[in-house]
Amino acid sequence: MAEKPKGRYRADVQVNVLESFELRSRRSVREAEKARLSRAERRHAKKLAKRDAKFFAISTAQNSSRSAHLVKAARKLPFYSRRPFRNTVTMSIASGLFATFALPAYAYDPDVAAMSRFTTTNAQELAASDGTQNLTVAAVNTVRFARGEYESANADEIARQEALNQYRLYSGPTAADYVKNPPYSSLDGATILKVASKYVGTPYVFGGSTPAGFDCSGYVAFVFAQFGISLPHSVYAQKRRGIIISPEDAVPGDLVMWNDSSHNGIYAGNGNFYHAPRRGDRVKLAPIFSSNVYFMRLGTE
Repeated sequence: MAEKPKGRYRADVQVNVLESFELRSRRSVREAEKARLSRAERRHAKKLAKRDAKFFAISTAQNSSRSAHLVKAARKLPFYSRRPFRNTVTMSIASGLFATFALPAYAYDPDVAAMSRFTTTNAQELAASDGTQNLTVAAVNTVRFARGEYESANADEIARQEALNQYRLYSGPTAADYVKNPPYSSLDGATILKVASKYVGTPYVFGGSTPAGFDCSGYVAFVFAQFGISLPHSVYAQKRRGIIISPEDAVPGDLVMWNDSSHNGIYAGNGNFYHAPRRGDRVKLAPIFSSNVYFMRLGTE
């Protein structure tokens, strides 16, 4: 029958195992610490070596003493500062500028060329052509018109200027000429309206007294001048030359006068009259548009 192990023996074995494990643990810790220090030292040494290599290098003297001395290391240049790269870039820029300056200086707009009647694109032929001056003039004129700035004109102002120009150019008979040699001898309403209607559409011109342009009193004076009646060119002065009549007695050919002497015209019957209204308007047949009026009849002097 086998003998059971004693408790002391088991205890001794257990103690020996623990001691062995502790010894191995301590040894591995020391080795790890040594390895860590060794790696740190190597890294530090490598860093110092790189720093020394960056700024200094060892060179052996070629003199008789063959002594060693320290010299400054050559600085490493970036690629864009190296001579080959700079030479390449410089030549590329120079080539581009040369190509730009070498472009033909005789290029022209096809539209301008068509106006100048050019049929060739050869630079020498264009320079020697007699039409080169035509191209220059056409180009200058084109630029001038393209850069022009224009303001919109007022239609009424244009019409007024045109009426003034026509009035200044009038060379026909005047009211004074008709007074000296009147074409009509009898002063009757039908004839007066016939003469007055001839000038319908004449533009209003302030101070006008000819068929090229009338104002209100100038129109009345010109119509009655053809019957030998000389009237001043003024509403205020014309109202002193006739006889005031009642509205019931007014007949075509009488005058319609404003109470304030601001306007007048020739009565046409049925509440209408011929008159030169205002600036921008024309001689017309229209209703009497005011109640502040009276009627006046002219007679021969």
